[in-house]
Amino acid sequence: MNKQINYFYGHCVLRLTAIILIAEITIMMVFEKAGLSGSFSPFVEALLDGFLLILLSIVPLYRFVYLPILQRFRKDQQKIEMLAEALQGAGESVIITRPDGEIIYVNQAFSDVTGYAYDEAIGNNPSLLQSGKQDAQFYRRMWASIKNRGQWKGELWNKRKNGELYPEALDVRSIPDDDGSTKFLVGVFSDLTEQKRIETALLQTQKLEAVGTLVGGVAHNFNNLLAAVSGKAYVAQVKSQKYGAPAAVMADLEDIQTLSFDASHLVKQLLAYARESQHDKEHILMAPLVMDAITTAQIGISEDVQLNVDISSLPMPVFADQIHVKQAIINLINNARDAVSESEEKIIDIRLYPSSSETCNDHGDCHVHCNKIACLEISDTGIGINSSDLDKVFEPFFTTKEVDKGTGLGLSTAHGIIGSHNGTIHVTSTFSKGSTFKVCLPLTQQEEVDLNLEIDILKANDGATILVADDAPEVCQTVASVMESFGHTVIQASDGIDALEKFHAHQHEISLVISDIVMPGMDGVDSVLEMRKACPELPVIFMTGYDAPKEKTSKIVDDETSMLINKPFKSIDLSNLATKLINRDE
Repeated sequence: MNKQINYFYGHCVLRLTAIILIAEITIMMVFEKAGLSGSFSPFVEALLDGFLLILLSIVPLYRFVYLPILQRFRKDQQKIEMLAEALQGAGESVIITRPDGEIIYVNQAFSDVTGYAYDEAIGNNPSLLQSGKQDAQFYRRMWASIKNRGQWKGELWNKRKNGELYPEALDVRSIPDDDGSTKFLVGVFSDLTEQKRIETALLQTQKLEAVGTLVGGVAHNFNNLLAAVSGKAYVAQVKSQKYGAPAAVMADLEDIQTLSFDASHLVKQLLAYARESQHDKEHILMAPLVMDAITTAQIGISEDVQLNVDISSLPMPVFADQIHVKQAIINLINNARDAVSESEEKIIDIRLYPSSSETCNDHGDCHVHCNKIACLEISDTGIGINSSDLDKVFEPFFTTKEVDKGTGLGLSTAHGIIGSHNGTIHVTSTFSKGSTFKVCLPLTQQEEVDLNLEIDILKANDGATILVADDAPEVCQTVASVMESFGHTVIQASDGIDALEKFHAHQHEISLVISDIVMPGMDGVDSVLEMRKACPELPVIFMTGYDAPKEKTSKIVDDETSMLINKPFKSIDLSNLATKLINRDE
């Protein structure tokens, strides 16, 4: 750049010299031609020479010297102004210092990030930003790099004017003079607070995925054990009743089954929290579900928070996965808990009531097409939500909480769960006064459904031959005992390959196959697909210890000859499914 400037002004000097020289020669020739040389006194001749020199050179000087310099000056001035505006309006923070560290320039982004105004920063030293998280050795290495290599680039922690620490990515470069010495230093840095928050959220998500993988494996083995325990308890009940065992023994066996299913629900809760799992929907009442969620959420609510609960006594049956919906409600209550944590008045109101979608205030924005709905309102007296943030509250990883105080997944998870149940969530908020989240779920059309009623056992007229395949011996033996207690003949297989071999050996006898999905060697799905090459209408009940992979089950559970049941299951449910499939053509 300096060479270009020197070259330009050198040309201007040459033009100036040439113009004056040509004008002077012209004047001398005119004087000589007109015989005026020596006719005037030296003083008058000098004045006349100067006047004629100006007269002859003024136009060429203006055209070939002055105008180019003026244009170059304006161009340079525009460039300087453009660069100054660009620096001032840049999204990254820029700081320029003298070699001794004195600040001579900062842009607006610097002030926005650090809180120091331009006048406060100028003349000061960048040490005013030091957080104390880096030791003296760190800064010695930094300045050694700048001195030896002309730059330093890395991440560090700095401190804003209000004392808040923040992470930043800093790039410092030394701008050299013509002699190679440092003319000034330019530092460009960006606030990494948001990036670190996203990285933390992504790390949390990865942890949840890892937990999901772990829980999936544990669930498979644990539910196998629970299926065996509950099945054995049922078989023991049947035998106890047959031989007239005391009522206390029968009650204890019933408790064993109940505890087995309670343990299974705990595994389902872990699966629902740790990873996306399939919905196990059933007809449930909203009131007990909401109360159960409130009881769980209260564990994390401090005693200084006033919790007001208004639950309608009217029956509100919904067709939903109680584990997932409960998790969504807990997430909303936890959000309200965090919102009131810094408020003077800490109140959370929870209200559940039946309503009509036509009379709902959010009817215009609601996609619930069912007229009768269950409405759950969770209100808080917290800090509220900015109007500009209302449209973002359900986005993954969006949060207004401090770093390490939220992943930004709670509301988005709740929104996804409610949406998958054909429901909606609406939010209204007044900043500094609180927020209200309203959940609407469609009520089932079955008005006289007894949600706690068990279907009577539909026993087959004649016992059927059933092939049971499971790689867990305790499950295989228990299922066999249960089916035998209903009068069926059972053939047991230890895996998919063994099941296929025994099917071909007893093909004309087998009326039903009960098979685990995940087994070594050949899984249950592939084994059944091979069996159906010989018997296309073969009825099958698939058992799984956790959510079955959709790519597998989609091949075989979409028709009326295939059913899926999750472990642990009630023996009566397994028997009903078996009877339904065996007698499907009657």
